[in-house]
Amino acid sequence: MAKVFPFRGIMFNESMKNQLGDFLCPPFDVVDEDSKNYLYSLSEYNVIRLENGKISDKDNGEENKYSRAADLFNDWLNNRTLIQIERPCFFVLEESFDIQGVNRKRRSLISSVNLYDYKEKVILPHEKTRKKQRNDRLKLMKATNANFSPIMSAIEDKDSKLIDFLAEETSSPPEFQGFIPNMHEFKMWIIDDAEKISFLTKLFEDENIYIADGHHRYETALEYRELINKENSSRMMNLISMNDEGLLLLGYNRAFSGLSYEKLELIKNELNEYFIFSNTTWENSFYESNYYDEDKIIMVDNDNSSILRLKESFNSTYEALHAAIESILSPEEIINHIKYEHDSKEMKAKLDSNNLQLCFFMNALSKNYFIDTVSRGKLLPPKSTLFYPKLPTGLVIQYLE
Repeated sequence: MAKVFPFRGIMFNESMKNQLGDFLCPPFDVVDEDSKNYLYSLSEYNVIRLENGKISDKDNGEENKYSRAADLFNDWLNNRTLIQIERPCFFVLEESFDIQGVNRKRRSLISSVNLYDYKEKVILPHEKTRKKQRNDRLKLMKATNANFSPIMSAIEDKDSKLIDFLAEETSSPPEFQGFIPNMHEFKMWIIDDAEKISFLTKLFEDENIYIADGHHRYETALEYRELINKENSSRMMNLISMNDEGLLLLGYNRAFSGLSYEKLELIKNELNEYFIFSNTTWENSFYESNYYDEDKIIMVDNDNSSILRLKESFNSTYEALHAAIESILSPEEIINHIKYEHDSKEMKAKLDSNNLQLCFFMNALSKNYFIDTVSRGKLLPPKSTLFYPKLPTGLVIQYLE
């Protein structure tokens, strides 16, 4: 189904590879102002300047963060800070990270993937996007004619061809490696062998591609394709096997802030339609909450904790909780009063400091549930998935030739 190709990626000059980790950043949508200042301080070559640069009070229609990104991108190309590889290649990325005291590795294939409308059912989304973020990414793409950050995507890989290929490729010494501050370790390999390229371009012919992270960037690419009227447009993606134990699908906690007492009580009452309640203590609930029991939520309200067990007539804790909330709150209230946080300790700390009112500690959806639901064309509630960790931006850049 999917057409996947090598491409002439743009990378930092090999003479700078020992500092490569300092040049990388997370995707645009997880970088707040404090993080942005930190990334700016790491290096004058940190790609946050391209991906999501600082805003100035003097910005206008001609001079702004998008025009500065375009100018800087061209400067780095002209002075060979960035170099475009001479021939089309695939790239292999291996990331090493620790979670809950366990070291994991995740391997992905950086590729150029043809764009497909969702109705073609080749590339499958799982969440809605917002116009503001799409407009932001479109302005950057129009100014730079480039993709700085890859879309994280996954395939079922039922015959394990992708995961086996990546395991074999990563058994040799890498061409690049480093550590991304506040993120994780990485290693990179470049694939330019004709036989391997032929194997990889055929590997995905019978696969659907599931967008794991990067819906705004993908939909922006579709819109950009219409603007430039180019049928065979493509987008850089990191393709990962669903069989990869390093592809973690974590829970996304949610909490209320600034909501009236009456609305909170209405929501609690509505939850009885979807869940069976049982009392617990915070100490027990925190340790009982894990990444695999997807039919359970821990609800914490100041000093009171409850286990919410999904009733059999409902499919998902996320869908049930979202339905209960939607029956009480307007879309505007949901946007203004619900906060999302994947770190359970951070959320509990905010609750203890009275910054939050009512917290729901969510467990992860299973990969099988994710595949089954998305394959049927169903969208998940907002912030239902956290594919961890986020991919780094800046290892490879795609110029839209």
